[in-house]
Amino acid sequence: MGERFSATRADALIVVADDHLNAFSFNCVPALCVRTGRHVQRMTQDHAEAFDKVLDHMPISYALHEELANEILEQGVLAGFDLALSWEAPVDHAFLSPVNTLHGTRPIPPLVPIWVNCFVAPQPTARRCFAFGQHIARVVAGSSWNVGIIATGGLSHFPELALARVGETDTVFDRKLIHWMETGEHEPLQELTGEELHKTGSHEFLNWMVLIGAVTPARADVCYFGELRRINLAAVEWRVR
Repeated sequence: MGERFSATRADALIVVADDHLNAFSFNCVPALCVRTGRHVQRMTQDHAEAFDKVLDHMPISYALHEELANEILEQGVLAGFDLALSWEAPVDHAFLSPVNTLHGTRPIPPLVPIWVNCFVAPQPTARRCFAFGQHIARVVAGSSWNVGIIATGGLSHFPELALARVGETDTVFDRKLIHWMETGEHEPLQELTGEELHKTGSHEFLNWMVLIGAVTPARADVCYFGELRRINLAAVEWRVR
């Protein structure tokens, strides 16, 4: 996937992921937040979880595509999206592990990190995230930039916010999501409720909904699906022509 993406010579890469209450806090939990500025720092934590310890060998700073971020923000307001923005929030494993895995030793294009509130109620709806993805697609289509987009986050799993359920997954539900993505059935995906996502542990699928909105009506190619300890994972690719 990384080789195919690098061959496109993209001007920018939009990365949609969620906040693990380490970039933001209960002082402010934005539903949708776009990172702007010229550079973003990787997160450093004194007592990092294993997921974030992997950041230690990664570059400290990453270039941002400020113009694209600002277009998403400015046109988003005109389109009725009340978007938050940040000039300072750092990015954690949800952003950097996939980006570095995708690119390996190849150059990483300027990024546009976008956070989705996947954990703190009330979250944006699946339909709203899909609509925001469609907005992103319109911004890109109206520009001269060649842009890629990825979304990250596990399928069903329960983070420490739901300690009693850590280790549980819902493979039946996950396979249903994958089926709808493969067949391009995006309406049932938009009908997913917050209660369903919470009950099944698929909170982070809201990130995927932004991407699906951006690439609709394309169908997904599922490159990998795995049931791992504590979490189900998939690697899915959309080839939009």
